[in-house]
Amino acid sequence: MNTKNVYKTKTVLAGIAVAALLAAIIPMSGVISYDAQAASAEKSYIRVNAKNALYEPAAGKTNVFGPKGVFPFFNDVFKCADDISCGVSVKDATFRGVFKEAGGKENKFWAEYVAPITYGDHQVKGHKYRVVLQDTNWNNDSEKLTPAPTRVPDFLIPGNGVAFDQIQHGHSMVDRSDVPMFMNRVSLYGHVNVYDLTDNNKLVAEKVFTHLMVGKVIDEKSYFEDMQINPATGTVVALFVVNIPSGVKLPGDIGPLTPEQAQSFTPLADDPSLANPPPVTYAELASMGASVDEPMSQSTVWPVDNPTQQPMFTFLLFTDAKTFDSATGAMAAK
Repeated sequence: MNTKNVYKTKTVLAGIAVAALLAAIIPMSGVISYDAQAASAEKSYIRVNAKNALYEPAAGKTNVFGPKGVFPFFNDVFKCADDISCGVSVKDATFRGVFKEAGGKENKFWAEYVAPITYGDHQVKGHKYRVVLQDTNWNNDSEKLTPAPTRVPDFLIPGNGVAFDQIQHGHSMVDRSDVPMFMNRVSLYGHVNVYDLTDNNKLVAEKVFTHLMVGKVIDEKSYFEDMQINPATGTVVALFVVNIPSGVKLPGDIGPLTPEQAQSFTPLADDPSLANPPPVTYAELASMGASVDEPMSQSTVWPVDNPTQQPMFTFLLFTDAKTFDSATGAMAAK
């Protein structure tokens, strides 16, 4: 594979009004009331139940298994590359989670699905898998498991890896420019274990990077016209499990890679959000009475290199999802 082609992207920049740009740098709970009940001290948890999932829908330039993907195989299965709804339906897909800002181990989720393809002994077609959250750390604590730690995104620091009620992604460089804009009820980063339930609950991936979003895709153009969140989808759960290990040959005849190279796919190295802070005129904001420190670039590279584990990229989009405010951290039973 010509790896140069992987890095070719289109730079898309959009002009944004000052008022709208405040939304890009301030947690959205401070700008728009996405769910008034979420602010209640008596309802500090968010429970999520979901079912019916797509496997590997296109939601960004990597489109890992599709045409021009980082792992460009199985193209007879993954034929589309520009539609978040074009993934492969999976059987017995279920998600349960409970989340609390800065909740540490109180944050937990599990997801189950039947793999529609085989790639390696950790993804076997017809086998049922369970993904279980282990922590909400951006980097693994062990240098062995994360040889090249990356900067923790600013918006995750207050919640120790979890954020509520925030806009994420979008062509306007709120975050990764190659992904549709989401209004997230919950956004989480951390590490998971993956078990093969069909093979006696065999552990097939340990402490690999995960990203979870629970929210709605929104119409970005109309948002920056009227500052209203006009959903383009219902509530969905987007679950990524990613490991691109350094030092080994990867699918698509890539590698072996250094840790920095292995992590350069998430996001791609020339994504403009990696190098640009929100395009805000801070002097003008100050004249309006706003006190906002100029942030660093909006995105940061995901630390997806755990060289002790196999290559893995699982993206499940649960399309039938519901969220509930709760006074307790009990997770709904299956």
